[in-house]
Amino acid sequence: MKNQLRRIPALCVATLAFSTLIPDCLAVAPAQTTNPIGRVARLFNRTLVEVEERIAWLKCRLDYLAVFTEKPLKEQVGWRCGRIDASAGDPWIALDLGRELALGDVFLVPAQRQAGDPLDLFPHRFTLEAATREDFSDARRIFTTGRTPFPSPAGFPVRLPGDQLPARHIRLILEEGHHCGMTGVCALSEIFAFSGFDCVSLGAKVTASQSVDIPGMWEPPFLVDGRTPLGHWEGGLWTLSRGHCLDVPADHQETEWVIDLGKAHKLDRLVLFPYALPELSGPGVVPPRLRVEIADNPEFKNATTIASNGERDLPVDLTTPVILHTRPHAGRHLRIVSERAWRLGNRHLQSLGEIEVWAGSQNLAADLPVMARNGGLEHPVQELTDGSTGGKQILPINAWLNQLADRAKIERELAELDGRGASMAAKSELNTTWGAAIALGLTFLIPVAIVERRRLISRTQLDKLRKRIASDLHDDIGSNLGSISIIARSAKRDLERLHGADEITSDLGEVETIARESSLAMRDIVWLLERRQDTIGDLVQRMRDCAARLLRETEYSLLCQSSKTAAKLTLDAKRHLFLFYKEALHNVVKHARATKVTVRLYDVRDRLLLEVSDNGIGLPRREGEQVTAVKKLSDRARVLDGELHVESTPGAGTTLRLSVKRANLMATKKTAHE
Repeated sequence: MKNQLRRIPALCVATLAFSTLIPDCLAVAPAQTTNPIGRVARLFNRTLVEVEERIAWLKCRLDYLAVFTEKPLKEQVGWRCGRIDASAGDPWIALDLGRELALGDVFLVPAQRQAGDPLDLFPHRFTLEAATREDFSDARRIFTTGRTPFPSPAGFPVRLPGDQLPARHIRLILEEGHHCGMTGVCALSEIFAFSGFDCVSLGAKVTASQSVDIPGMWEPPFLVDGRTPLGHWEGGLWTLSRGHCLDVPADHQETEWVIDLGKAHKLDRLVLFPYALPELSGPGVVPPRLRVEIADNPEFKNATTIASNGERDLPVDLTTPVILHTRPHAGRHLRIVSERAWRLGNRHLQSLGEIEVWAGSQNLAADLPVMARNGGLEHPVQELTDGSTGGKQILPINAWLNQLADRAKIERELAELDGRGASMAAKSELNTTWGAAIALGLTFLIPVAIVERRRLISRTQLDKLRKRIASDLHDDIGSNLGSISIIARSAKRDLERLHGADEITSDLGEVETIARESSLAMRDIVWLLERRQDTIGDLVQRMRDCAARLLRETEYSLLCQSSKTAAKLTLDAKRHLFLFYKEALHNVVKHARATKVTVRLYDVRDRLLLEVSDNGIGLPRREGEQVTAVKKLSDRARVLDGELHVESTPGAGTTLRLSVKRANLMATKKTAHE
């Protein structure tokens, strides 16, 4: 239960409050240009700089939202209507949610564009009402476009905020549509209604007026079946999990997936995500025929069938999850039965990407083990309930729709700002060119002042760098040399008191160790100042030397998967990256009690990631102690304008992941942006 609450509501809250929880890495540096005239123009045009910074920040934010990709449906497209009878009034469609609920957000998903249709047939003007009575005698207005036509959402879902008041029925009245063979033509792919984070519209009872139905394609019930041209509910982090695929013999194709729910539950629905087979690029696959059974015993005696896909085979190229609404029957043990596999050439495959078992707002199957059975053999499968499939994290419907709605808003703003920024830049650079020509004709003082200013800036930067190096020398070398002095003094007293050298062997050995460590630390600092060894490849080689020195009693591996090993680092970036790495290894050696350490350096889009993982005892459980343990590492990450992720489980090790934009590390901008 703890995992379920963590994976669903917490993720939705983070998505809804995204604008206030943007990571520090999204604090985008001011926009730069290699054009000298452009640089000067931006010194005198603060508005242009703010616009360009806003554009950069918005583009960075898009990386953290679900990706918008349209995958047209071949069947069960949605609902379509028109003014078939002018005397019948405006077309409408109503949903009976089954019980009174506090009405939250409502999302309207546009239908995919059909041949000959103008855009996506999203209604120009409409009104959304809610009521507790079926005849809508107590209807209240949730949203209306009024007399102003609603702009085309270009395929993105439209978010309509609810009033959080009790409602059982919602009705969408379509007041103005398109002219397409008849007047008032409108189409929608799906209506998602939420109460809190729970999607309460799936499988709701639907009534409509003036529908233009095509069996299997356009019908009112298709508006609440969860199928949209927006694809799977995925986003977030990339994962290795793909689900479960079993190659079965042709004469024993029947396969079962069994889940023990821990106690008896009444289920609302099952959501089955297709398996993305590597051999098939694009849509996913599920078995053609599925039956869901529930029982109170693991042997499934007297089991009850609570859901199935009927007599019609499921399509092989699914672009959406399969939602199976269940009959109201309680049980503890759940079994999904596939009697027939689907074929890929000569192979017979039984596969699923993810299983979600919903009761209210809880996914009961989250993180539970699944037992796969075929031909008398069985084996546990963890990937079917881990919250990801096809290499992507599965998002709750509410979080996924909110991220897509946020993406639409950001892309609209970017389209407006891009044109505005280009116009402002051209005008500002033209004015700067004329001003510079006049100024240069009058005096030579401006270039002299610019050169002097750069000299002063360089001098200030060098002074700061010298101070930092002096501090490192004091911390690393000074303390070691002080220890040598104290131990040497102790050795001298022992020698005078005992009149011999055998008793002071331990002291002298410690002097030798500290002296050797001081020499190695000095070599590290000298390497940091050496300008001829400042590429990522040089850094990796130095990291290998450091690991061989510090982890000589620990099994370790160091992998460099970056494609930019020849790129040059700035002196400051090289210093902080290496000291971050060295501090992380020191923490492992001193505190982790680890037997295995893994170090990775790799690229993710325009960022460089340094990851140090161990199988030790993990960070302290107390929050204050954890902060102390990673404080120095956090300070290094902050100096690099990077982001530090800490993943630690007591007794299961710790992973430190530093993520920094290459633009903040590289000495040449061309390499940073490749």
